[in-house]
Amino acid sequence: MRALADLIFPPSCLSCRRPGARFLCVACEAAFPWIAQMCARCGRPTARAVLDCADCREPAPAFSIARAPAAYRGVARDVLMTFKLGGERRAARRMAARMAACAQRMLVDVITFVPASRTSMAERGFNTAQELAHGVAQHLRRPCVRTLRKVRETADQASLDRAGRRRNLDGAFVSLRVPERVLLVDDVMTTGATADACARALRAAGAFEVMVVTFARAGD
Repeated sequence: MRALADLIFPPSCLSCRRPGARFLCVACEAAFPWIAQMCARCGRPTARAVLDCADCREPAPAFSIARAPAAYRGVARDVLMTFKLGGERRAARRMAARMAACAQRMLVDVITFVPASRTSMAERGFNTAQELAHGVAQHLRRPCVRTLRKVRETADQASLDRAGRRRNLDGAFVSLRVPERVLLVDDVMTTGATADACARALRAAGAFEVMVVTFARAGD
């Protein structure tokens, strides 16, 4: 089936579109923006390692730790946009593998994901966070469960500052009952407002600790 699919839709690099690669070509793989130094709490890329940063102070987020393999730029941004907007769902497996490597030391009982808005589901036909969560769950050998539900539509986060994003998402999510340790999956983290709102809902539903993993993280 894969050979037949390759004949009809030849594989290409998800960044530069060079034919032949199923995920990234050699050059784009070499240019992948791995996060080396970060905020110890929220995983934001930084010039040097710090214990906390502007994204996880006043108020502190409801999640205990967040990690991502890639800084949200260059090749990683190309991969994410091709996955989200280009419908390249084949990317999810490779993306999830890199995310799982960041989360392999996290002790979790269950994996869940940020629910998609009605608008994004209508536009894409699938929930990117859910696709990634299933892949991460396979690598970590933990159950993936849909626990969160978005109870009201919210404004586009892109046009809001950090405080505005928090206000916009306040009370937007509810969760079913969950075990003590939950790993929350999303595709990208910018200020952490979405992860924080979801973590608050999960903690209200019984989680003692919420950890977060995304494919990419915005930062310095």
